[in-house]
Amino acid sequence: MILEYEKKQSIAVENGCEHVVNGVIRFDDLIRTDYTPTNFSAEPKNFLLRDGHIDWDKKHLDFELNMHEEWLEELGYDTEEYYVDFSSHKIKKKNPSVDEMVMNDVEQTESIKI
Repeated sequence: MILEYEKKQSIAVENGCEHVVNGVIRFDDLIRTDYTPTNFSAEPKNFLLRDGHIDWDKKHLDFELNMHEEWLEELGYDTEEYYVDFSSHKIKKKNPSVDEMVMNDVEQTESIKI
């Protein structure tokens, strides 16, 4: 299964984040990112972060990885056995058997003696 969801950003609070840059007080928007499932039933998620935050990409990546795991649990998957591939959003088994790899046409990188 591939997790499909809509990602939408909006301004939650205009000029709502006060912070200091090089000794100067600045006010930037608080951005809300909503993640809404479109092909599966799970709780929508949202994340709030100051616009232009120095760790913007990393914090969003960390949030999405955690969100994928939460959605797996909501869908009834054991997160010790399954994960969501970040680039494809496909649910995959962490340690597939040889038979499963052949059935799923997964490229093998090592020879296996049978």
